[in-house]
Amino acid sequence: MIEGRLYQAGASNFVPARLLISGSDFQLYTEGHFVIGGSCEELHTSHRLGNIARKITLQYGSVFETKDNNAIDKLLKPKSHASRVMAFVDTLEKNLSLVILSTFIVAGAVFISFKWGLPTISHAIAEALPNSVNQSLSSHALQFLDKSILEPSKLSKLKQQDIRQNFDHNIAPLYQANDTPKFTLHFRHWPSGRKNSIANALALPDGNIIVTDRLVELAQNNNEINIVLLHEMGHIVERHTLKKVIEGGIITVASVLIFGDMSSISDLGVGVGSLLISNAYSREYESQADQFAYQLALKANIPPSSLGDILTRMENDTHDDVNQTNKNTITKKALDILSTHPNREQRTIMGKHYQDCFDKSITQCPLAQN
Repeated sequence: MIEGRLYQAGASNFVPARLLISGSDFQLYTEGHFVIGGSCEELHTSHRLGNIARKITLQYGSVFETKDNNAIDKLLKPKSHASRVMAFVDTLEKNLSLVILSTFIVAGAVFISFKWGLPTISHAIAEALPNSVNQSLSSHALQFLDKSILEPSKLSKLKQQDIRQNFDHNIAPLYQANDTPKFTLHFRHWPSGRKNSIANALALPDGNIIVTDRLVELAQNNNEINIVLLHEMGHIVERHTLKKVIEGGIITVASVLIFGDMSSISDLGVGVGSLLISNAYSREYESQADQFAYQLALKANIPPSSLGDILTRMENDTHDDVNQTNKNTITKKALDILSTHPNREQRTIMGKHYQDCFDKSITQCPLAQN
């Protein structure tokens, strides 16, 4: 006799019940009264998992539930392959050593998925996304930044025009490919709440590049501005921003690819904006953007050392602002952004490699080893 409770088909309440197994037949009783009987072959028994209550589905949808798992295993032996699988899971659940081993295996699988699987998938999706998605993402990201973070540029129109013309005529054409986006400059003021505003440049997936006033103020020559712009072009060409956003919203992006539903792109656009003002890129992505900038700088006769010069000046400028107050979270965020770049030793080694090529008038420099 197996003690349990019976849920009648279509009812949420239950009544105490007993299940009697005799050979290949069964009989079910509630409160001492016979309810139903028949062949055990008609019973559909759920598989065992730990001490979770088992459910036996009867004819016409009624369900008998019991916690007497041992009696069920003895009287209603599993017959299917699926039952053997669940029996293994049950055995695993009872064995502490196997549980610990399985935990490490699962943790390793998760680590491998995030370390190599997710970047691979995000790269494939980023390459497959149509330009319309890139444009929509960037449009919403720029709207978010202008509404919540950035302000109109305070640079003179003449200064903006000089930088933009130089970029359009001399820098943007350095990269030529079939899928080349249209690189476009936007100037913005990024307030920090202190004496100095924030110096930075941001790359949107569709080819738009935002340059802040403070970066222009810190640059001592056009070469420093141009090589920073080349660095941001590297992020766009390699689709770094898009890949990072996809890693965070891979389900949403996949639905866009499969169903063509653009309704959630605005949320991802906000994600792009948040990514750009946070500790966004990995050091691997930053190194790739540096390599891109250095290679094209050689073609444009721009000293590769210019990148290290301007970034060091930006970092010092941010440090000075942080030293004035430890309560300024926006300025601290700018410092975090700079910290994502390869460390100073890595940048020095890479910069020296390309500067040596520049000094020797070599325009096709072998890739530097990170």
